[in-house]
Amino acid sequence: MKMSSSSSSSSSSLIVLRIRTQLGTWRLNDVKLNDNLNTLRKRVESEHRTDLQGLPFTLDAKGLNALDDSLTVQQVKLNNGDFLYAMVDETKTGVHEAATAGRRITKEGNIVAQEYSSLADQKGFRPGMMPLRNMKMQWTLQDFIDLDEQFQYKMVDQKKKKAVCSQVSVDFSCITEFQSYVLQYDYRQMRIGYLYGTFEEDNKVNVELIYEPPQETTDISFEILDDPNEVRVNLLAEMLGLKKVGWIFAHPTREKGFQFSGPEIIAAAEQQLIAAQGIEDTPFITLKAYFDIELNQPTVEAYQVTKQTMEMVAEGVLGVSKNLGCCSVHPTFTVVVEHKSVKEVDNNFFLVLVPIVQHAQEIQQAKFLCTFPKLNRLGVKACNTDLQRQIIKAGTQGWTYQSLIADFQLLLFLCDYLSLEDDIPKLINSVLNPEIPLGDGHLLYIRSIAGLD
Repeated sequence: MKMSSSSSSSSSSLIVLRIRTQLGTWRLNDVKLNDNLNTLRKRVESEHRTDLQGLPFTLDAKGLNALDDSLTVQQVKLNNGDFLYAMVDETKTGVHEAATAGRRITKEGNIVAQEYSSLADQKGFRPGMMPLRNMKMQWTLQDFIDLDEQFQYKMVDQKKKKAVCSQVSVDFSCITEFQSYVLQYDYRQMRIGYLYGTFEEDNKVNVELIYEPPQETTDISFEILDDPNEVRVNLLAEMLGLKKVGWIFAHPTREKGFQFSGPEIIAAAEQQLIAAQGIEDTPFITLKAYFDIELNQPTVEAYQVTKQTMEMVAEGVLGVSKNLGCCSVHPTFTVVVEHKSVKEVDNNFFLVLVPIVQHAQEIQQAKFLCTFPKLNRLGVKACNTDLQRQIIKAGTQGWTYQSLIADFQLLLFLCDYLSLEDDIPKLINSVLNPEIPLGDGHLLYIRSIAGLD
């Protein structure tokens, strides 16, 4: 049995990186951990027909933390979804398919979020855009109409909206534990979690567990921080037959009718875009948790943003408004609500309510436990005593070692002691197939970690 202090990522792992430039954000898919930054430079210049002018990538928007092109993705400690910052030569930056209108979703599903602000000093046919003559020399009326329509969005009637996800089934114990934690702080702070589970037939979603990444939050804002456990979390979920199927945010009490803030709408759309790899249908869902004053109890609701919202966020149409219940409209675009052009849109136009049930009520026992201390919580740090407290129940009240180890957070804890490539898969095989007993060597070592032997 091979034992290691932590798991190491394979150099063959593929991740997605986001390249943020003054023209917007571009995605690089299928990046290898052993790719160096010079390789990424060539890919950016080729895939987006641009020129980085020989300037280095940086880890910050101000360009203070420059990176050497010889460094690899792994050496820079970049994880899936991380940002690199770059400056491009705007005069040498081309457009892609059907992009005379600045479309920002390529046929491969890449999100290309141009801001157009760098062109604002030119007299374009729309604010921040190039003049028509700079796009092509001859225009027909139909050409102009077709171009202009690509920058107009008519908000869909509320009654006509329909979610892709037909139903969300949530494990009772995991959602209750999450609510109990935020209730300790009277819902004064926001709290973010990723939902792992399965996509089922008829676009139904089963949520089995919640993982809370490192984060900084206030009563109205949140920021997801770099997570050193991201690769480990995703690999472990995959071994358990789970994938990311949504996200959840908890928020303080709000006035009636205020469902999502602008940042929450944009975050939900971005999550759906990533899950769908572009503007495509996806059952990926958003849960919001809050304390309902009228009902005097914690409440969870399920939503999706519309496909139109996904496109508007990918195109850079929507921004954060001072009015938290609305999203602002980028001046390059026109958004029409009830036959009127508006500068901001009520966030309820972007949302579709999804039916939600608690699937642990339908079966006698949840598939996974959620009693082990959670990573990334304030003042919470799991230790060997916590492991002892959990597995010492084996042999009592029907508990087995397999059922007690079937806890995502406990398995994450064991990854500090057991090999993620060899030992953890064997544990999970026994967890998912109770007829397969735990190996004597693994059981002995786990008991030793817990201080029982």
